[in-house]
Amino acid sequence: MASWGLADEIARVLRRPKLRAYRISEEDVAAALGLLAPFLPTVESRISSRDPSDSVVIEAALSGEAQAIVTGDADLLDDDDLRRRLAEHGIRVVTPAELVEMLRK
Repeated sequence: MASWGLADEIARVLRRPKLRAYRISEEDVAAALGLLAPFLPTVESRISSRDPSDSVVIEAALSGEAQAIVTGDADLLDDDDLRRRLAEHGIRVVTPAELVEMLRK
């Protein structure tokens, strides 16, 4: 899967209605993608999720040898099989609140 799949997912998330309170403009989205572009990996699908659009996030985490995926996405948080398969690669799926708690310890 091309790395721009992850950029598309980031752009979709930044445009969500629940983030409007942060006043993220189209220019902000474009600027964020411009900053991220050099770091976006090229990924191949190895582990799938209930939601195919999450594949780019999963594969970026695998390719980047991430320690965690921080998300509020129920498809990632509630899929025990997915979490087990990611844990085999040393990747935890956590909420933003869980990440804050982990960092405080």
